[in-house]
Parts: sequence; structure tokens; C-alpha cells
Amino acid sequence: MKARQTASSLNSVYAVGPSDQVLLIERGPDGFWGWWRATGTSAKRIGHGGSVIASIGLDDRVSALQRYPANSWSTWDRTATEVCAAHIPGRGPILFAADEHALWHTWKEVPSAPWREWESLEWGSLGGSLANVDATAVPGGGVAVFGIRDGAVHHRWQDRRMSAWRDWTSLGGPPGGARTVCADTINDGGLVVFTIGGDDAVYHRWQDKPFDRWHPWESLGGAVKSLSVAKAPTGGLAVFAIGLDDRVSCRYQARPSGEWSAWVELGGEARSLTAQASFTDGLEVFAVGLDDEVYHTWCESVGWPWQEWTLLDYETSPLRVAVGGLPRRLR
Repeated sequence: MKARQTASSLNSVYAVGPSDQVLLIERGPDGFWGWWRATGTSAKRIGHGGSVIASIGLDDRVSALQRYPANSWSTWDRTATEVCAAHIPGRGPILFAADEHALWHTWKEVPSAPWREWESLEWGSLGGSLANVDATAVPGGGVAVFGIRDGAVHHRWQDRRMSAWRDWTSLGGPPGGARTVCADTINDGGLVVFTIGGDDAVYHRWQDKPFDRWHPWESLGGAVKSLSVAKAPTGGLAVFAIGLDDRVSCRYQARPSGEWSAWVELGGEARSLTAQASFTDGLEVFAVGLDDEVYHTWCESVGWPWQEWTLLDYETSPLRVAVGGLPRRLR
């Protein structure tokens, strides 16, 4: 299936096709992927956070679909250039949309509640626009949202769920300035943010615990042009990157706050990628190849060998074989 972009969660992958149509493939309870199908909507960009899929439509309007509890797409008159979603544990989802003047957000107090009115997280003295917006829940707190302004990473956060937002605070940037933002959390720790510096290397800053001081920017090396971050079921982080030569590689921690591995080549070449925890105890990566097809690869456990890249398409489990399915690949 050809695509321009993908956005993934544990049991579903959404993709923007060549004609802007949004398509979906879901994982069954047996862990195997089903068929690609149309969602009946089109988009320029999509994002996946928790149970919410966010999109920017062809008319630049923001839409969102909440998968659980299932309901239809919600579309607002608000237009945006950036969109992302996050989920507050024990609460509902939160949606962020950036335009040229402000960062806006709407949320649900619980998953079954209606969306609240949009509110602005003005950046006041920052001026200009905020790019590469990403958000994550704060361990034991609310939500933190990050973005780049003039090469520096800025963020706002909530000390508690649904509490007032703290003012914008700069985390600075690595040498040559930050070019993208990927935010996550550390098990038994605080927040962590990854970026690509002006020297094309991967950098990150992190907190030992929520609301603690931030460690200085530290380089993980590499020569990359895009990245994605995932947390393994064992709690360690993994950063996946597309190199300047289009090849995919990763570095990972076997345990929370553990030592980083050397860069591991996953083979294959890609235009874009997303990564996440896998159905087992490992990690899974979805990529749009240079031929625009959607592929995936995975490891059964962190540190184990990676499987060959395979087209993300209908998979046949032993149960499906028993009832007459035609196997594409058996694990």
C-alpha cells in the first residue's frame, strides 16, 4: 500500500495515501495485521496519540477521531499548520493545533465527555510561530507540550492533571539549533526530549524525575535527517533515525535510564518512519520506503535480532490458515 505518511499505535496504523485519502490497518487479537481499508476522510497530515488520531484536512481545518470509545470524526473551523495529540492517564485525550500566531488546545475530562472549547497557549514574548510540536503526559502530573522557535526547544506543562499551565520555558538547543522534537517519558523518571542538531547528530535532554532540573543536551551521534522515539515494554527508550543516506538505524536502552547501545543498522531505506512498542516484548517500526510502499520490521525482545522488512499488509495466523486463509508470512 503506497503512502506519504504514517502514524501508529499498538493496534492500528493510519496512513495518508498518494491521493490524500486516510487509510487504516488494524491488528487483530491474535497479533496479526488485517486488511487496509479507507476511513472516508482525506488529510494533508495526521498524528496518532493514545486513542486519538488528529489530522489537518485539505482545507487546513483540524479534525480528530477518538477510537475508544468509538465515535465519528470531529471537525472544527480552526485551521492549523501543526497538530498532535496526547492522552492523560486516568483522564481523557488532549489535542494541540498550532497556527502562525498561537498554540491552541482542546481536551476531554474523560474519554466519553465532549470536547471542550479551544483555548490558546499564547507564546507572548516568544513571537513568531512554533514548529515541530509534540506532547506527552508528565509522570504524576498533567501534560507537557514542546515546540521549536529560532532553533531552541520551548515547553509548557501542567503540574497536575487539568491544572493551570506553566509559562513557556526554553530548553535551548544543541549546536546549530534544534530541527525537530520528539518527547517521551522515562520510567521512574521525568520527561525526555530528542532533537536533531545543526551537525545532523541526535541529541537529547532529560529529567531524573518529574519537574526536576534538566540535564544538558547530550549527543547520541549519527548523521540523520529524521527520527522517531519509542519506549520498549521493558521501559528503556529507543531512538530510530533515517540517515542522510536514507538508511534506517537505531540506538536503544535495555532498561530505563540504562546505557545506550551503539547504532544498529536495520537495513532498508525510508522516506519517513514511526516506531512503537511491539505486540511482544520488543519494538516495531513502520516506514514509507523509497518506493512509497509501507513496510514494517520488529524485534521479539529488545536486543534481539530484527526481522527482515516486510510489506505492512494482511497477515495470516495459524488460526486463519486452519480456516482457509492464504498465508503471506507466518511468525
